[in-house]
Amino acid sequence: MHFLKQNRVFIGLVLLVPFLMLYVDEPVMTSIRAFHQGGAAIDMLLRGADKVMYYAAHGTTMIVGAVMLYLYGRHASRRLQDLGASLFIGLATAGITVQIIKHLIGRARPRVTDKLMIIGPSLAGSYDSFPSGHTAMAFCLAAIVSHHYPKYRAVAYAFAVFEGFARIDSTSHFPGDVLGGAILGTLIAAFVNMKTVRPDKAAS
Repeated sequence: MHFLKQNRVFIGLVLLVPFLMLYVDEPVMTSIRAFHQGGAAIDMLLRGADKVMYYAAHGTTMIVGAVMLYLYGRHASRRLQDLGASLFIGLATAGITVQIIKHLIGRARPRVTDKLMIIGPSLAGSYDSFPSGHTAMAFCLAAIVSHHYPKYRAVAYAFAVFEGFARIDSTSHFPGDVLGGAILGTLIAAFVNMKTVRPDKAAS
């Protein structure tokens, strides 16, 4: 009972995922396609932003960045070193976990169909929509950065939310995929953060 009271928002978000998959994903994708067909200028702008976000939250980009931050922190700041180590562990774990879940579930991406289609365990291309890996990585990063540097919480989560919207706008993922990725990334980050004492707490 205590767990339910403390985590009711998280549980509510988890329960929201199947609702999105059943009732929201398809009409949202239909609306996005219609929107992009309506105006060339805004379409080019959004697609350009989507590409930037694709590379910004790509697993390779983030994990290499975490390693570089750790190496830099060894000479510059113990706090940055700890952040780099936490990011590497969290992002690597999130990346591996996402890939396992994706291929066990086998949900078709929007480029295959806007309808809910799950084929089960598969390595087939385009059947790895749920959860969104980019979103999981972005939210994992946001939660870990916020733990180490709370004053940057708003910026970190703004990046993660924008990444989620970019994955939907690019029609690479459904809203349900993005929410699932956000939940997974945040959950993994929470376990990593449990093992790390926040710098301002350690000093007090």
